[in-house]
Amino acid sequence: MSKSFRALLSLLGLLLLIALAVLLWMNRDGTAEQPETTSGQGADPGSLTADDALAALQDLEFRMGATPIRVIVGDREFQLIPNVIGFDMDERSTLERALETGEPAWVVEAAATWNQDPSGPALPLVGSIDEVAFSNILDRLDSTLYGPSEGAIVMEGATPVAQYPHSGWVIDRSEAEAHFTSALLAQPRPDSIAVDLLEQHPTLPASAVEMALDEATVLLSSPITLSRTDPTITLHLTRDQLARAFITKVEQEPHVRMVVTLDPAVVDEYLYPLRTGFESAPIDARIEVDQDDNLRIIPGFPGALIDTDLVIEAVMDASWRPSRSTVLPLQAGVPPRINAEYLADLGLKGKMSEFTTEHPCCQPRVSNIQRFANAINGTIVLPGEVLSLNESVGERTSEGGYVPAPTIIRGEIKDTVGGGVSQFATTFYNAVFWAGLEIIEHQPHSYYFPRYPEGIEATINWTQPDLIFRNDTDYAVLISTSYTATSITVKLFGNNSDRQVGATVSERYNWKDFPTEYLPNPEIMPWEEEQEVEKGAQGWSVKVNRFIEFTDGSTASQDWTVHYRPRPRQVEVHPCLLPEDSEDYTGEECPSDPASEIPTTAPNGGDEVPVDEEVSASTDDGDGST
Repeated sequence: MSKSFRALLSLLGLLLLIALAVLLWMNRDGTAEQPETTSGQGADPGSLTADDALAALQDLEFRMGATPIRVIVGDREFQLIPNVIGFDMDERSTLERALETGEPAWVVEAAATWNQDPSGPALPLVGSIDEVAFSNILDRLDSTLYGPSEGAIVMEGATPVAQYPHSGWVIDRSEAEAHFTSALLAQPRPDSIAVDLLEQHPTLPASAVEMALDEATVLLSSPITLSRTDPTITLHLTRDQLARAFITKVEQEPHVRMVVTLDPAVVDEYLYPLRTGFESAPIDARIEVDQDDNLRIIPGFPGALIDTDLVIEAVMDASWRPSRSTVLPLQAGVPPRINAEYLADLGLKGKMSEFTTEHPCCQPRVSNIQRFANAINGTIVLPGEVLSLNESVGERTSEGGYVPAPTIIRGEIKDTVGGGVSQFATTFYNAVFWAGLEIIEHQPHSYYFPRYPEGIEATINWTQPDLIFRNDTDYAVLISTSYTATSITVKLFGNNSDRQVGATVSERYNWKDFPTEYLPNPEIMPWEEEQEVEKGAQGWSVKVNRFIEFTDGSTASQDWTVHYRPRPRQVEVHPCLLPEDSEDYTGEECPSDPASEIPTTAPNGGDEVPVDEEVSASTDDGDGST
């Protein structure tokens, strides 16, 4: 079965499915020949409005998109549903043009009689088709033609066979979209659209294919072996393996020719078992920070790689040798991506800032904090570059070694994978803050944690909130992290030209009283005293101002307002005493106290629990402290 015939069958099958789908769609409430009555039809013409005309045009668009049109491609014909190529009538533009010359009643009439009477009223239709969908249809129509070919070498088993170049026909696409659009909008619409064709001739002569066939015959005549002894390594390719990797490509420069070669992806498969044992990746140079904060450059080391392109060249060379063998190329001395000279030119003068926060030992969150610190340690931010903590470290997942730890989500403490890393965010934020670097984005905690500097702190979660800064100095910035069992430290090295950084934090203001939340506990009898399980804390706001003095005498200042939410006081009571607005309220009656009369109403009527307003930053520090 020829390629063109298979393509024809494929296209016919697709068009049949499309036609069936449209037929089902058209008949969901009736048939295409019996559309629903357009709004305004049968009414007094003088009472029809622009809205009636617009509804009539919308109905017309449906009918035009579902009405097939014949497409003639060479000596073949196909049925095309306009909706398949994204036919779209601009009803409002059409209406605006139509109302310039006629009344709404005329528009309704013209829409109702579309394509019925060639001498009837013609609407100034405005519409389009989808460029991508139309191109896809043309591709399929193109495949039904006897198209041109540059020739090829195909495999019959492990034997190469020539297919010679020939001329053929393709669809002329230069004006095809405009031609189709015009035909679909024409009034009356034509019965068919003829596709213009172009004859194309191959650029490759038959002699080039014959030459390529000779080369392919030699290449695939017998196995080929590449080997070396330093280290000892061998790549043996059978005829079947060579045939599987065999490809040709047509090149125009320096002259038109068919090149015989091997597929790099397939050769990579053959090389994979050899790479792990014989390749060594180059090691980048790095900067080491000693205990006295001195910077030392550790040189990198070159590596050794098996280069796929070089291996293909060696195979092609070996195919012409009587031994059918040659040396397996091993590219030694591959330089590292980052060398010592590059690091020396970064201008890292010394430490710009350092900040440490402390935490209790051995909690699950500590493991997350330290893993997060390891991920960012050694990062270099070039002048003008922006660093996002989330983008640099990535999502915290179990696969990445992060563990569940407490996280504040909408005011409630819950375990999430990677919880607690906001302590690193606060530590990192303070290092950036006091280095005087440009802070682009940060989000303070919604609750106040006494172990952090009030107002000068930050939280982080995946994917929001994030912590982002820009290196606005003329030199690189090196991020160095370290930790102990009870602390985390971030140091920034670079050269900020000795800018002086200061800050003020205002007195607390805008105080907010804490609410009381009632939690059900059926073991506490109504006549017993309520049990406090969480003390409340007030909320407040502070204003933070950072001011920077540069060595040239100029200054800069930035202000932030930080709001801390009140922490609810939580008490446990019998379920019958829950306020009616409590989500756990059931309305059950209180049991009777054998000794005395008991209250049956909620204490203090129940305080309202505020909703966390930080929609985009609902996840905070994950340590569970209260």
